[in-house]
Amino acid sequence: MKKYSIRYWFKNISVAKKLYFAIGVMALLIAMELVTLFFSVKTLSSVRAFVGGEGLWSKAQKDAIYNLRRYARTGKEEDYKEFLNFMRVPQGDRITRMEMAKANPDVAILRKGFIEGRNHPEDVDGMITLFERFHTISYINKAIKIWSAADSTIYEMEKTAEELHLLILTSGKLSNEIEDVKLNQINAINKKLTVLEDDFSFTLGEGSRWLEHLILKILLIIAITVEVSGLLITISISKNISKGIEEIIRVSEEVAKGNLNARATVYSKDEIGRLAASFNKMIVDFNKKNAELIENEGKFRGLLESAPDAMVIVGVDGKIEMVNAQTVKLFGYSKEEMIGQRVEMLIPQRFHHKHNEHRAKYSEDTKVREMGAGQELFGKKKDNDEFSVEISLSPLHAAEGTIVSAAIRDITERKKVEKEMKLKSEVVIRSNKELEQFAYIASHDLQEPLRTVANYVGLIQRKQVGELDKKTEEYLTVIADATERMQLLIKGLLEYSRIGRDKLM
Repeated sequence: MKKYSIRYWFKNISVAKKLYFAIGVMALLIAMELVTLFFSVKTLSSVRAFVGGEGLWSKAQKDAIYNLRRYARTGKEEDYKEFLNFMRVPQGDRITRMEMAKANPDVAILRKGFIEGRNHPEDVDGMITLFERFHTISYINKAIKIWSAADSTIYEMEKTAEELHLLILTSGKLSNEIEDVKLNQINAINKKLTVLEDDFSFTLGEGSRWLEHLILKILLIIAITVEVSGLLITISISKNISKGIEEIIRVSEEVAKGNLNARATVYSKDEIGRLAASFNKMIVDFNKKNAELIENEGKFRGLLESAPDAMVIVGVDGKIEMVNAQTVKLFGYSKEEMIGQRVEMLIPQRFHHKHNEHRAKYSEDTKVREMGAGQELFGKKKDNDEFSVEISLSPLHAAEGTIVSAAIRDITERKKVEKEMKLKSEVVIRSNKELEQFAYIASHDLQEPLRTVANYVGLIQRKQVGELDKKTEEYLTVIADATERMQLLIKGLLEYSRIGRDKLM
């Protein structure tokens, strides 16, 4: 099943895991190579130890023969003891060989036999392992057979030596005839052992060369396997990564050209594949956001065009980015003439410096500024005609900085009406002042006749007490009350005229 194949698994694991896997495989192969090398060194060292052991065995056997010959001629016991001493080497090796022939050999006995055979203790374990692992190999098997034959011959030499020792002990010095017989027997045994020793050395040499060639082949195979495996894994990882990255680059170039329908092919589920999937999602989201932006821009342009005032959008660099139809109508420029130009083109030349100061100050504290804001502002049309305006500012925060939306209203007619109202107001104020002056003078002049009427009415009432009829007294009382009320009214009018005059002053 392709879905669950090693190739499918390897393709979809993370790049880090791919690298770890590659390093792990390389490390495993190198470890195998090192283990093989270690095994080879140990094995060849064991072969070397056996060759050295055979040398020790041969030397001990030759020394033993030499002392046995000498013993046959001299009959001295110390020569026989020297013979026995040198015989310990082949006897120890014989113990090891005989123990190895058993189904479950005792390692302690094997070690003891080899050490008695004067082999170095550090070489003994390797020598035992060599025979355990390779005893079925033809070279080793033949060497063991030669070893067995040599041990049989050594045993024959030991029997000859015992017989010789017994003769010398019983009869003393040997006769020439018997001595020659024994020496001939010893020489025959020595000759036989020499042939076996040569065969054993030759067989071990052949086995050593065979093993060396085998190990070199194994090492070569492992080395080639390491190199090829590393190369294949590296090529595979590099190909997968490059393929995914090149696909992402291709799509990014397509998007840069404006093709927002381009999509990257996702070849795997690793980091590169997830990046390609994320890139595709980013394009989809960008298309969605772009569509929303276009829709919102359309709505914004609709609102901009439907605004009753001239609307000018000014960028962070002070250049006009967008205008509506009212702006075209108000200033006389076309949209193409205004967009991309500095906003100062809509302001009279003499106000440029002040406008720059106001714009710099506004940039430090961007906030909504209502129409007018107590400033006398002027605009300039394409024909250089100047007119009074009111401006409302609104900051629009964007990624590139703060954009300013300016609503511009022509207040020329309002200014004209305000001027006319001011003139009329001045006329009314003058009229009011004259009226107040008249009221003051009139109220002051009217006080005197009323005081006279009031004084005479009072005088008549005091002097004609009891002489006037009741009806006349009532008439006089009514006249006095009316006069007093009239005085109060005139007094109030006088005070009112004074108040108005004080305010005017």
